[in-house]
Amino acid sequence: MAITAPLLVVAFLAGSLPLLRAEKSLPEIALDFGDPKPEIRQKAFTQLLRREDAVPILLKVLDLPAHKNELLEWNGEKAHLLAIEGLGSRRAKEAVPKLMEKLQRTKLREMREKIFWALGEIGDPQAIPALIPFLGEREADKALRKLGQGDFVDAFHKVLDSRDEGAIKKLREWGYRREVASAFIRVLDSPLVAELLNFRTLKVEEGSSSESDRDSRLLRIWQQTLRYALNSIWALAQLRAIEALPLLERIRRRRLASIPKDSWQDDPIVAECVQAIKILKPFATLPRPASFVPEDTSTLPRPAPAPEAPSTANLPAIPESEPKDIAH
Repeated sequence: MAITAPLLVVAFLAGSLPLLRAEKSLPEIALDFGDPKPEIRQKAFTQLLRREDAVPILLKVLDLPAHKNELLEWNGEKAHLLAIEGLGSRRAKEAVPKLMEKLQRTKLREMREKIFWALGEIGDPQAIPALIPFLGEREADKALRKLGQGDFVDAFHKVLDSRDEGAIKKLREWGYRREVASAFIRVLDSPLVAELLNFRTLKVEEGSSSESDRDSRLLRIWQQTLRYALNSIWALAQLRAIEALPLLERIRRRRLASIPKDSWQDDPIVAECVQAIKILKPFATLPRPASFVPEDTSTLPRPAPAPEAPSTANLPAIPESEPKDIAH
């Protein structure tokens, strides 16, 4: 269906409305954060950080569109990156909730890393749960170390590298089991692991004299990816992460579809998934633990009212009995 010119104008205005409103509510220096020219953006950034009202202005910049708008000469991605850098430089604790929210929504690696850096600089512990699912990403690890969680970062990598029993115990005792499980799930959801699942065989020969440096490097990458995948599956079972069951089932099915049937018994990914699923399934069927908090019964159906005793008002009157004659 062809889009008419009036519809294009409406769509353009709808997408540009926040920018048009911002021209009235924000100083021009803030709008320069999205200028196409880098020198103008940097000059505006330097000048704004000298102002006492810099933090509320930077927070408003994050509310502006993050996409590019050529007609209005606006680069929202660059504007947001500068705003996040400014909030981190100012160590603005009031920005933490907004940065955590943006971290969950953004798909841009550069944006994510800038948020990690800012949260580490601000140093507010409320950011810890938002950072833990990204364990393994260098900037997220750095931010968590700044927040005093270095021992747990090390424990995560020990589990990932070598299934360290003491490290997995430390992670279980941490108060963020669900977030740690999310970090291992992210490893399994990575593009490298997705490629690995398509390999017909995971057995590779090392030390071939014909190997080039490039081939040797690729071999190490695939071996590391396989190790990380297997150890992540093991870790999810040890963490009793029943939320990972659908992913583990999907990996098992995909792996079975990628290899010959006579290789099913010997495949390490299939074997690890089967073992983890076997451990986790009983926990998924356990009843919910009892709670001392009273249940909300306001939405439950109410019992029918008890029937009232039948009324005798309209029944015919009972005739009075006449006295019998007494014989003389």
